[in-house]
Amino acid sequence: MSDIGDYMTEKPISLPVDATVEEAAQSMKLHNIGSLFIKNGDEFVGIVTQTDFAQKVISKGMETETTPVSEIMTSPMFTMDRYATIEEANAFMRKHKIGHLGVTDDDKIVGILSISNLLNYFTQRVFRMSE
Repeated sequence: MSDIGDYMTEKPISLPVDATVEEAAQSMKLHNIGSLFIKNGDEFVGIVTQTDFAQKVISKGMETETTPVSEIMTSPMFTMDRYATIEEANAFMRKHKIGHLGVTDDDKIVGILSISNLLNYFTQRVFRMSE
């Protein structure tokens, strides 16, 4: 069985807790990513995803230039140890209906696991089985 640490994206992009929603959107577009971690100093305190933008910003007509990202972030964010299996992470993400999971090592965030990472794993697995 594969560990999520083998499939996670290392060094996730983050913004400070006082960044604006506009800055978060620009950063996600610049890096072509679906989520950002939010930090207060050196501590990860939340996550902002494309779903947060759709459900909390667009549908409510929030002012993106003045609204702090802390108002739309999910906190606390879900995390799992890097040595958990892909199958465990997949079950956890399905149970909690989330698309992004913080990956920890010694209780420190070291990466992010997304649905795209899971898809990559399962696609490779099916491809290997068909050979």
